[in-house]
Amino acid sequence: MAEEKLSQPVERIMRAPPLTAQFSDNVSTIVDRMVTYDVGCCIIMSGGGPVGIVTERDILERVIKSGKEPSKTLAQDVMSSPVLTIDNNKPVSHALKMMRDKNVRRLAVVKGGKIVGIVTERRILDSLAP
Repeated sequence: MAEEKLSQPVERIMRAPPLTAQFSDNVSTIVDRMVTYDVGCCIIMSGGGPVGIVTERDILERVIKSGKEPSKTLAQDVMSSPVLTIDNNKPVSHALKMMRDKNVRRLAVVKGGKIVGIVTERRILDSLAP
């Protein structure tokens, strides 16, 4: 049963659509949106395309721990880049391997060259539950 679930495509368990914000948005705005939509990350856009990702960890390490003011700190200053992606048809097992190899907990899911969702360790674990 777990093997079957690990072989399903990531698009079946991804969260869609992904939360996005602009390169020039401040961290306070991004945090407000993350809380409103109950998500742990936000894809950062510039010129119509993704340029980075801001995660809860990025905010804690690069803003809070560093003593920066969230309303005066821009997404571009705290985002992780590039955005790590996985094709929507790749199996969940491939996503897990990528996460482990890259030491991340989230991947952007891409379909036809566009980010269509986010797959997280948590969503994978939840999908494996009986």
